[in-house]
Amino acid sequence: MRHIKKLMCTAVAFALVCGANAAGIDRLAMTYEAGKHQGGLSNHSRVLEQREAYRAAVSAIKSGDTERARAIQSSALKGYPLSVYIDYYLLAEDPSVGKFPSVMRFIKSGRHGELSDLLRMRYADYLADLGQYQKVSELIGPQPMSEAQATTKSRKGLLCRFYEANWNIGHGSPAAIAYATSLYKSSSGVPQGCQGLISTWTRKGYLTPQVRMDKFTSAYMRVKGEAQARREAAALKGTPLGSLTEAAMRHFANPGKALAGMPASSHDLAVLVFKRYAVVDPTGAARDLGDFEARFRPTATESIEVRQAIAQRLTGRTRSLEEVRWADRNLPMAGWTEELLEQRLRRAIWFAEWKRADQILSRMGPEFKSDTNWRYWEGRVALENGRKAEGQRILAEVAKDRSFFGFLAAQTLGQPMPFNEMRLPRHADLNVALSRNSAVHRFFELYALDDRNASLEWREVAKTSSDEDALVMSEWALRNGLTRYAIDSVVASQRWDALAYRFPAPYMDIYRRNSKNQNVPLSFLYGISRQESMMNPVVRSPVGAVGLMQLMPGTAKLVSRQNGWKYQGTSQLTDPSVNVRLGTAYLRDMLGKFGNNRVLAAAAYNAGPQRVYQWASNDSVKRDAAMYVENIPFAETRKYVQNVLLYDTIYNKLLNNR
Repeated sequence: MRHIKKLMCTAVAFALVCGANAAGIDRLAMTYEAGKHQGGLSNHSRVLEQREAYRAAVSAIKSGDTERARAIQSSALKGYPLSVYIDYYLLAEDPSVGKFPSVMRFIKSGRHGELSDLLRMRYADYLADLGQYQKVSELIGPQPMSEAQATTKSRKGLLCRFYEANWNIGHGSPAAIAYATSLYKSSSGVPQGCQGLISTWTRKGYLTPQVRMDKFTSAYMRVKGEAQARREAAALKGTPLGSLTEAAMRHFANPGKALAGMPASSHDLAVLVFKRYAVVDPTGAARDLGDFEARFRPTATESIEVRQAIAQRLTGRTRSLEEVRWADRNLPMAGWTEELLEQRLRRAIWFAEWKRADQILSRMGPEFKSDTNWRYWEGRVALENGRKAEGQRILAEVAKDRSFFGFLAAQTLGQPMPFNEMRLPRHADLNVALSRNSAVHRFFELYALDDRNASLEWREVAKTSSDEDALVMSEWALRNGLTRYAIDSVVASQRWDALAYRFPAPYMDIYRRNSKNQNVPLSFLYGISRQESMMNPVVRSPVGAVGLMQLMPGTAKLVSRQNGWKYQGTSQLTDPSVNVRLGTAYLRDMLGKFGNNRVLAAAAYNAGPQRVYQWASNDSVKRDAAMYVENIPFAETRKYVQNVLLYDTIYNKLLNNR
């Protein structure tokens, strides 16, 4: 059985939080650790018996002996906190159509939100595979989320099951068709839970040669889209478009050279190959555009598409102002998509073309300008163009938002930073409501049993408790070194203002020592670590980065050699003392390369120093951090840098208790 580690408050939390009195929650936790939750030492043996009975019931379910599991539950598990898990396992372990009414009763009872969500997905997949679409529709109910909210594989899967089920019971919709089409055309592939929707969409006749051709063209115009383009070309073989895609693939690597000898009669092929040329060599394509249009006479639509392809590349981050302005001169107003306008707006900001930025912003819709960063730039552009009152009014609204651009707006106006912190009362304790919260009792029992479902139950606690109760639980987690639980509580319940729990500072001695020894600001170290790993010392990324500061093994080996430190392999990187020392040294190197500029150092930590060198400019334009960050080419790195700088500021406040 796990023993709770009592850590010094100052090692894991901040002064504000440590003033809280959480003695009651500690006592409750310890009663479960000692196996006394039924009340007093006299019940210790009874609790141990129930735990053994619970394990036996779960084992019986997994082996198919449900009668024995029910018998154990009705006799030995009365009053046991985890009895609801037996009900869940009985329904989930061996799904059947006959269990559907019981599944619906479990979900509608509201006994357990997290387990209900798991059951819903389990049975949605199971019933859809059986073609029981009416039941799937009943199970999911109304549309569970918008397409914009379906950001994870599981959420996309649930939305797909919704569309699939309703389509198969006669309630198809343009939205279902459009969503299936977009999934099919996506370069990232179709999630497993959406295969049924794609099958329905295909069966209904929507996977036409033209749709395949659209996907082929999209892949053909990506720098690294060859493999997917070949797959689509193979699928189009034998169709009227097959010979076109086959010929286009012969010119994938050298489209500019192919065009020189192509006969004027090869109109469709020439248009496709020229679009590829625009991707591979936009400068050459811009130079040869007149000759291409004279020889192959593209339609007005094709001409715009070709110019869009060139403009997409010539308005890229490393292009000169003259190249960027090619799009202004050569792309008709009708050809400016929102994506192109956004990219051109970033270049206008980069080159301090404030009047051009004003023109572009005037063309953007309210939904686009509602994003905090563009709202900031709307205010900033107004100021740069002399409209002081308008600019200050807009920035005053932005300055209410706790974000990178919100902080910049506050700084511009000379206002306090909008931390908007939710604080735990200093004398908060285990109150009556929390002590009677069944999810709290289930969590502590699962935690005492070292059961992986403890993390699931923790989310249930976060979602079913009041703000104060949830923060008391998070305080308990922090004071006992359970950093990830504190962060998960904030994420699960979306209590984003609970900064002390959203941004914990574990391993303080290690971080302080390395901050001092290597002259890297402590708040910056924590900001990088929080963004990289959510303060998880053992996490491993899909590409192999390890630990708190997400070090690649090769980087760790290099840094160790440069500093004369012993390095014994990847397994060392889950040791916080090793990981933070190496990560700090690497970050110190990035700061050294870029003149202690945290913006550039953070970008280099994420994307590599060579890319940051490539993104530099030698013109005479004076740029500030906002202009640079907005023009980082990779969306992932752009967001990464914003987060790190925001977290750096928040940690600086929390660490200094301001």
